[in-house]
Amino acid sequence: MIQINLLPEELRVKTKTKSVEYETVAKHAAFSQDQLFVYAIPVMLVLFILAHFYFAAILISKNGQLVSLNRKWLDLAAQKKSLDEFNQEFSATSQDASLLQQLNRQRFLWAEKLNVLSLRLPAGVWFNQITINAKDIIIHGSVISLQKEEVNLVNKLLENLKADSEFFKDFVSLELSNVQKRSIGGYDVADFILTGVLKAR
Repeated sequence: MIQINLLPEELRVKTKTKSVEYETVAKHAAFSQDQLFVYAIPVMLVLFILAHFYFAAILISKNGQLVSLNRKWLDLAAQKKSLDEFNQEFSATSQDASLLQQLNRQRFLWAEKLNVLSLRLPAGVWFNQITINAKDIIIHGSVISLQKEEVNLVNKLLENLKADSEFFKDFVSLELSNVQKRSIGGYDVADFILTGVLKAR
């Protein structure tokens, strides 16, 4: 049945339906906020605990990596020490080998030069003493000539040595420094000294 109320709004009897509905909605909203707050706290605690465990796991992992790296570093330090000792021994051996090679080269160098000295020696000229050091070579020799050409023979020897490029390449100069004549059994003998200055090495 349809009821029509023709009274003005201000004279009408107000029903409590809207008020009841409003109160119900208000109570429901308040209950939802309280319930949300109650459930939010455990969720936040769980998230906090999970974050704590996560960062703890990361920290443990990083500590493990650090321990592993330290162990590797110690192993590498031991290997580096062994390598340094080997390098020192190898360096000392290399220096010895280099010195031996240098001495060997010098031995062959002087062997060649002494061979040239003997090949370039004119007839009637001989050597009495050859002194070699790091700076120079000093050759003591004597010469005899029936034609009285002792000085010419010494000069010829000097020219022959200077003309040999392989022999003279290691010298700064090679000069006749002294000539003295003496007589043995009626023959004139000239004693001479050749001095050669070696190039710096």
